[in-house]
Amino acid sequence: MQIEIAEFGKMSQSGSSLLKLIQNNDLPILDLLVREAVQNSLDAGIRVEGLNSVYVDIGIRDVNVQNFAKHLDGVTDSLNEKFGASPQKAIYIEDANTTGLTGSLDFKNSPNGNIFKLIYGISMAQDTPGAGGSWGLGKTVYFRVGIGLVVYYSRILNEDGQFEHRLAVTLVENEKLPNPLIPKSAGKVPSGIAWWGKSLAPDSNDTIPITNEPMIHDILQSLSIEPFEGERLGTKIIIPFIDEQQLLIKHDISPDEKKPWESNAVDYLRIAMQRWYAPRLANNKYTYGKYLDGHINGMRLDKDDFSPLFLELQLMYNAAVLGGESNRYFVNDIQIRNYFENNKVNNAGRVAYKKFTKKQLDMLAPLNGPSPFTCVNEKNPMGEQNAPLMTYARRPGMIVNYETNGEWCKGISATEGHEFLVAIFVPNSNTKLLNPDNDVVDLEAYLRKSEMADHTSWSDIIIKSKPFDIVEKIRSQIRRKIKASYENKEEVKEKQGMNTLARNVGKLLLPPTGFGRRASSRNRAGGTKLSTNKGSGGGNSFTLVSQKYLDTGDLEVHFQMKLAKNVTAFTIELFISSEGGKISATDWESVDSVGTPFPAQITGISFPGKIGLFGRSTALKSDNKVLHAVRIEKTDKAVECTCILAFTCTDPHVQVEMSMKPEGSVENA
Repeated sequence: MQIEIAEFGKMSQSGSSLLKLIQNNDLPILDLLVREAVQNSLDAGIRVEGLNSVYVDIGIRDVNVQNFAKHLDGVTDSLNEKFGASPQKAIYIEDANTTGLTGSLDFKNSPNGNIFKLIYGISMAQDTPGAGGSWGLGKTVYFRVGIGLVVYYSRILNEDGQFEHRLAVTLVENEKLPNPLIPKSAGKVPSGIAWWGKSLAPDSNDTIPITNEPMIHDILQSLSIEPFEGERLGTKIIIPFIDEQQLLIKHDISPDEKKPWESNAVDYLRIAMQRWYAPRLANNKYTYGKYLDGHINGMRLDKDDFSPLFLELQLMYNAAVLGGESNRYFVNDIQIRNYFENNKVNNAGRVAYKKFTKKQLDMLAPLNGPSPFTCVNEKNPMGEQNAPLMTYARRPGMIVNYETNGEWCKGISATEGHEFLVAIFVPNSNTKLLNPDNDVVDLEAYLRKSEMADHTSWSDIIIKSKPFDIVEKIRSQIRRKIKASYENKEEVKEKQGMNTLARNVGKLLLPPTGFGRRASSRNRAGGTKLSTNKGSGGGNSFTLVSQKYLDTGDLEVHFQMKLAKNVTAFTIELFISSEGGKISATDWESVDSVGTPFPAQITGISFPGKIGLFGRSTALKSDNKVLHAVRIEKTDKAVECTCILAFTCTDPHVQVEMSMKPEGSVENA
């Protein structure tokens, strides 16, 4: 292919300036690549009809240096000398169910064609409704992944309705380096930018993409890439001569946690695609267009492959978009007044959030999965406690950023070490502004315009010389909603302190009214003193000793238990407290009642050091297989022992009660 070296002139870009154009030092290069490449592919699929997904595959391939280099006039020898003696790798991005690189091969005839915008243009505005950003700025990340060399291959339906293969190569390098690849021309200032293709005309130095299929197939074969066949349309971007270890940045988020994806580029790409596209990846409930059919090295990323955090984020995103009641998360409307045409309660969008335990996030043995902070490459600024983890995404379904402090989290209390508060905000993109600008007519456009070129944050902007504070109002309301859901209740609990917890648990464990001696008058009115209660028929009693929360989020209760000789068995059962009395598991799950699985479950019961005093135990499960009670047989001896009971509750809005029913010496207690 013929080389075309860009001339350095007035208002023109140089290679060194392009490489700095989107110099994001906060995100690893592979994260930037995934964010940009997947978004470009999703945008390219918007106008394709009859399909409900966009196929995207990112992976690693081998490079045959000599077979590849022979096609690039002017740099063949340099590439062979520099890379021919050792094995070389390339990273590729493939999309299908997309339009491909359409437009005239000569950009002068089609300056708005996709082929010009991606290969030859820079800073081109993206005018497709629902698209993620603008052409040209984000794509510069391609030049930073390897040595600056990028191969663009596409198969399209041309204007004649015929399939057409197209391929071009671009090189962007720092022209100030001592040994650049691009040949220097006498009397000309080096630009650091070059293209390869076929000559536009016999006497012209301008090039256009090649369409010669045998040559294209040969180039692709040298990069271990298959050409598109059959009815398949799309684009493949190949970046050869990568240094895999330089691309793998080691994050010291938590030294004790394993991060297996940081030892292999393919594994890193797999977690990065989930990290940034969890709302849209394999999500057939995505409502803003086609969902992302993501692949890594040719293998589909299904929900079964997701890390628990990213699967929860997708479910939370769906809950926020669809609205309505959620049994799994808190979902709150966010309303902003005086900026939008309507004052609907969700005119700005919705936030979904929940506190997750380590068990729910697969962090306990034997899985020992990473924490949410490790999954998103963010340090926990709160030490032994956990900072809130906030995120947000607009219509394209790409996570904009993960926040653990700053304006999104300000004033939200940290959680204890066994819990993680995770929240996601989804804007109501179609909400129209009261006083729109030509380019900013709705909330989606407002947020899109507020993003930087690398789409890593939202900030408020000025429209028609008037500063807006929509983003700040959204953040403020989200903080208020979360605090109202959790922290008001927790403040009351803190004021009541440990004595209140001891009183409640003790009341639940003690035999009910009518069993044992009457309490003294000073303790009948809700006092917190806990004492041993001896039964009238042989000294049956319970005495609370202690209680604590485990790392799993379960509540573990220790209590002393005395049972008379002729008690033959006893049952410990969980109930849900209500104004009308206790609700059993059977009643709760009834179709005439709540109709959902019973939200409390026994996770463990033991009697340390009392082997031989108890007989067979029977687990009592509800219709939904929830372990809500345990019946335990006892020998014909009096028993005095310590009992340890652990239970979990999946619904933060209910209060759990426990009761004990002895069999033998007394009536049901």
